[in-house]
Amino acid sequence: MNLQVRTEKNKLHTSKTSLKGPKTPAIIKNDDVADDDVESFCDKMTSCRWVIGYMCCAARFSQSAIRQCIGMAVVCMMVRTAEKTTTKPTVESFLPVSQLQETVAGQNVSFNGTVAHNVSTGMKIGDLEWTPGFEGLILNAYNIGFFFSPIIGGHIAGRFGGKRVVLVALLAGSIVTICLPLAANFNYIFIIVLRILAGVFLGVVDPAIQALWARWAPKHEKAQLTTCSYSGLSLAGIVTFYISGKLCGVNNNHGWPLIFYFFGGFAFFCSIPWIFLVYDSPEQHPRILDYELNLIAKEKDPSEGSKTVKTPWKSMLTSGPFWAIAVAHITYTWVTSWMMSYLPMYLSDVMKFNVEEDGLYSSLPYVGRLLSGFVCSYLSDKLQHSGVLSTGSCRKLFQLVGCLGCAACALAVGFLDHTSRGVAVALLVLAMSFQNVTSLAFRINHLDIAPRFAGVMMGITVTGAMGVALSGPPITEAIIKNDTQEEWLIVFIIVASLNIVGGVVFCIFSSGEVQDWALPQSCDIVITVCDVDTLGPSTSHDSTSHDRTHEIEKTLEEELGTSL
Repeated sequence: MNLQVRTEKNKLHTSKTSLKGPKTPAIIKNDDVADDDVESFCDKMTSCRWVIGYMCCAARFSQSAIRQCIGMAVVCMMVRTAEKTTTKPTVESFLPVSQLQETVAGQNVSFNGTVAHNVSTGMKIGDLEWTPGFEGLILNAYNIGFFFSPIIGGHIAGRFGGKRVVLVALLAGSIVTICLPLAANFNYIFIIVLRILAGVFLGVVDPAIQALWARWAPKHEKAQLTTCSYSGLSLAGIVTFYISGKLCGVNNNHGWPLIFYFFGGFAFFCSIPWIFLVYDSPEQHPRILDYELNLIAKEKDPSEGSKTVKTPWKSMLTSGPFWAIAVAHITYTWVTSWMMSYLPMYLSDVMKFNVEEDGLYSSLPYVGRLLSGFVCSYLSDKLQHSGVLSTGSCRKLFQLVGCLGCAACALAVGFLDHTSRGVAVALLVLAMSFQNVTSLAFRINHLDIAPRFAGVMMGITVTGAMGVALSGPPITEAIIKNDTQEEWLIVFIIVASLNIVGGVVFCIFSSGEVQDWALPQSCDIVITVCDVDTLGPSTSHDSTSHDRTHEIEKTLEEELGTSL
């Protein structure tokens, strides 16, 4: 609803404290609230919206850690011989270690933690053994489950808020992750089942967080707040690979189960503060201060309302800016999913790092992601707030720089072998740093073009992106046969090409403005509030004017409450 208010002499101001029910911000114009200098840096960083940003970061950390840990865990779990084999494993090779020890008794084999060594040949045997195809299925299982839930999660979060959606996801995802090592002792197929379930439960986190920011993020802080929440992915990359590498070296209980216990347990405990610190909207928060409530309200677009509305599916799915986001999200997710799954394997098999070095160097690209995200988010908001660039131009600039930079670095890595592994690691850090710059473009753009449907749109684009990302492991397994540098070069060319496509398509078709189909139904209300003195000295007129003003206040509050 487009609401136009015209005042003469007296401004209409409704006291927040006089209203019953959820908190309602004062009806104010943008000029009635001071700019950012009213809020000190300390006040800003400890405000309710930023506390929610930190909790969203923790939720994304949990989601991403559970997703990423399988890449390093597989390196520790799987039997890796001196020569890569594509032959089918025997029945014995699918048995747990205790049974494997009995099977190979008398065959001159010694066991050390998760790894067994043949004394005669020095061949590494390990806990588990499977074909490359089965390994690809394990790495892909989470993405398979992830494919089915984002649209549903976005729809639920859009109607009822994101708080409960994320809470249920964290609890369920943590439980199935903690149960994985135990279930694997019965049958390795349970690894696939539980990873699929983890993907189903945690697939709702992204659209639910987007629904929260549609109600919480002021326009001049969209990039910073969303970067704060999505920095959980980078933090997970840093911590997950490094800690997983350390845990793999633990001899007690074969090491690798501790990976799932650690990150599953973190997700479980993360849900406790989430209950008490996160609320679906500023008006529902019991501890929010008046100035922050008004700060959020003054920049909120009428289309960012909390009123439940019907999703305009046809208009959305035929919108060019929507498909620009979708294509960018697809290319980004394919590259990110591939990096999460195969970066440890690449560093181990091609760059010849040992397990602990593998964990350390696999985490470094995520350090670059984290730093680039915070620096560029601040720059993005400053460029827009100062008027240097429009929202649309800013989004296109960051998308293009991020995609082309990532493509150039990834292509260069493909031409290197283990003799230049230091340069390769540096280029991988740069590649992931550039790629994260695009998060300040397509990932925020849902909030630009359709704030009311940001959760639903995120659900759709995430689903499409994960669906396409499922092709990553099969493509990689079809190309990588002997772990040669030439084979990996082909995969890095694919990574570079996808980045270029994502950048070009987004720059051509994206927009920074709210789309017509995302606006409320047009219904302009023009209210003229006159000064009481213009009605004359009559007492009856004063009484009538006072009653009329009170009626206008009530009507205006209801309309703004609906549209906001």
